[in-house]
Amino acid sequence: MAKRRKRRRPARRRRPAQRPKPAPARASVPSAQTLFRFPLTDPQTRDLTRKALSRLKPFVWARDRERVKQVKRARTAEEVLDLVTLASGLGETTWQDRMRQFGPEVVPLISERLKTVENVREKETRDMALEALIAELRWRGDAGAKALVERFDDLNDYGRSLACVVLGLLGAQASADKMWAFYQKVRRNQRRTHFVGALWGLIDLQDERAGGALAELLMQGRNFYELFGFLSLAGDARAVNPLLMAVAQLPEKEQTHASMALVSVAHRIGRDALLAEFDKVANPEEPREAREGVADDLLAQPASKAEEYFALFYRGLTADDTARMFSGRIG
Repeated sequence: MAKRRKRRRPARRRRPAQRPKPAPARASVPSAQTLFRFPLTDPQTRDLTRKALSRLKPFVWARDRERVKQVKRARTAEEVLDLVTLASGLGETTWQDRMRQFGPEVVPLISERLKTVENVREKETRDMALEALIAELRWRGDAGAKALVERFDDLNDYGRSLACVVLGLLGAQASADKMWAFYQKVRRNQRRTHFVGALWGLIDLQDERAGGALAELLMQGRNFYELFGFLSLAGDARAVNPLLMAVAQLPEKEQTHASMALVSVAHRIGRDALLAEFDKVANPEEPREAREGVADDLLAQPASKAEEYFALFYRGLTADDTARMFSGRIG
């Protein structure tokens, strides 16, 4: 009887390297966290924003007159804080002006209000009160940062996202781990932009974890307004190849977002690191000179070109920016 020949198992195929999902078209509207951050960037931007808002007074005075009068009649810091739910429209700047009349003694009072603001029943009013209270702490230095860290866990996710923005602007390095933990919690929720606030904070603190988070979001095909501006600010070597794919896959009118972000990353990591990333995905038969040419082309473009392209991410608002932003706003 003939011996049965053993069947040879076919060799296992090597799994292809994970490829990014198709890059998204950039969302056209900034997140609430980015709009919140704009007037808080620096005192000059704050003053420009207030000036632009004041131009709306003839259109909204009839609506806002009573809330402005109420805030002006308040005598003590506690009374002004009681009226934080009126801090919208023209009432917003009036409330801010009244708060500036008080010194560091108001920081503990604001901190206490952050514990109870969740009791405001209407979501829109509650969110507006959070914005006003947290924004005020932006101008209170280290004491403001300390209050936000202490109250961070008492806030809802929207409040925490705003707190991350302010803590980043205040340079509160001790809050980085809280921000990162919050980012991990909210990053998968595609219906909310809370993760954008966490990223703003981490980027402003120059936390190296932001670079990996941004590369991951790009690989996942996440679509949000700030994606490529953030990559320009803080993208690292991990974002190189996903950005190359984004340049190839995005609609033509959107390709510049990815290519300008790649210019920033190229200047940040340097030629050798850039080529090392190219080599990871290169066709072995492709001459390396071709990759060197791409690297040199990217580095030939000045970093300032990308910074100007993403100017709103690198600086405060200008007078023209604020005029455009508030041209259609009525409260």
